[in-house]
Amino acid sequence: MLMDSTRRTSRLLVWTTLLLGGVLAQQDNALSSRLAALAGTGLSIAECRERMQNMGTMLDGAGYGTARTHHLSDGTLAARWYNPATERTAVAFAGQQATDNAFSTAELDGQVRWNEFIAMP
Repeated sequence: MLMDSTRRTSRLLVWTTLLLGGVLAQQDNALSSRLAALAGTGLSIAECRERMQNMGTMLDGAGYGTARTHHLSDGTLAARWYNPATERTAVAFAGQQATDNAFSTAELDGQVRWNEFIAMP
């Protein structure tokens, strides 16, 4: 009787772990898909700012810290967020002209620092 209970408990723990892992993986995929959907070209500066704000809200809800921003020499705004629990970095690049801007996003494994992907003077 005790042996059956132990086996059932073990099976339940294994299934719970597998299901939870699948749910977390789906959440990661869903977040990456939602971030990718924010990308675009031919945008106004207001549209870029709105997308940056929407991205920040999504990432805040997913456990990411506050955005760190940097203005590049060509006028592009770069933003970076880090999630210590998942050890992932999210980045966004947004044009800052009145019209015809691009907005791009990426979610990367590990803690990515500015000097790893931006040529700094």
